[in-house]
Amino acid sequence: MFKTMKQLGLVAAAIAAAGMYTASAHHGGGVEWGQEERGPVTATVTEFAFRFPHVQVAAEVAGADGAAEQWTFVTRWTPTILRRHGWTRDSLEPGDTIVVTYLPHVQSPTVGAIRSIEVNGEPLPVEFE
Repeated sequence: MFKTMKQLGLVAAAIAAAGMYTASAHHGGGVEWGQEERGPVTATVTEFAFRFPHVQVAAEVAGADGAAEQWTFVTRWTPTILRRHGWTRDSLEPGDTIVVTYLPHVQSPTVGAIRSIEVNGEPLPVEFE
């Protein structure tokens, strides 16, 4: 298939470069999240999406005027990794009360990357070695 090691090396380099571009496009180099942790914020779960690429929690948070605001919280980890640490599709359900500490999205104040989360007073693990 490859006549020389040079051809094989060029193909391998092209595949690696494509993979780095895809990862960079997906994660954006981490610049989408602020570096200053915020919270805790108390919210009521409206939807729990235990799916790839990252688990998401939609929730209502009381705004400064007391009106409900729709927020989205995301995890750094995939469902596969979270499952290894005790999460399931039933870890959160609509109506659950959550307390979240998060990193804010730089362009959307109602989107955050979860740093810690409690569900009905019980912590769910989100930081792993």
